[in-house]
Amino acid sequence: MCCGQKRSAMKADGAPNPTAVKLLYRGQFPINVRGSVTGQVYQFAARHSAQLVDPLDATAMTQTRLFKQIPWR
Repeated sequence: MCCGQKRSAMKADGAPNPTAVKLLYRGQFPINVRGSVTGQVYQFAARHSAQLVDPLDATAMTQTRLFKQIPWR
């Protein structure tokens, strides 16, 4: 099993990644974003939707200004 498969298996068990970052989407329209590092697809429904994102992907996403990191704990 390669690292990508292990990562998918860990996500499949439903437990949140303790290092995950919560990002708030600031765009107007629904969007799907593929993480530049993990390849994970993140779906944001509309303005002000938020979800947990792998920190490896969050860095590039926040540089677009469409996303803002917010606290989740």
